[in-house]
Amino acid sequence: MACSFVLLAGLGGHIIYEAARGDAQGDTESARKGGLVSLAITGLATSIDAMEVGVGLAFVDVNIFVVAAVIGLCTCVMVTIGILAGRALSALVGKRAEMMGGVVLIGVGATILYEHLRAPALV
Repeated sequence: MACSFVLLAGLGGHIIYEAARGDAQGDTESARKGGLVSLAITGLATSIDAMEVGVGLAFVDVNIFVVAAVIGLCTCVMVTIGILAGRALSALVGKRAEMMGGVVLIGVGATILYEHLRAPALV
């Protein structure tokens, strides 16, 4: 729980920092320098979150193959929509979109942390 928050907040902060630094320097390539590192951290944070969901599903009586297929389909559709929307909107909003993305990642991490801290402890 805290690990997901730290990773997402760190990545969000890094994205905001890079976008602001790129604006200050007028450098359009600044976001591409750390692209692989940011992608790796995003993948790690997403994988940890997915593992938490998988552990939770182990305690629920569901057909795991159906659940995995639905989650995979939804993820594919949402990622495709996000990529297409990102390409279309990047020309309009540019660096502000990167900053908003960083804020959203921090918000997702904070929401995960809040939900885990709010949940009653299983004894």
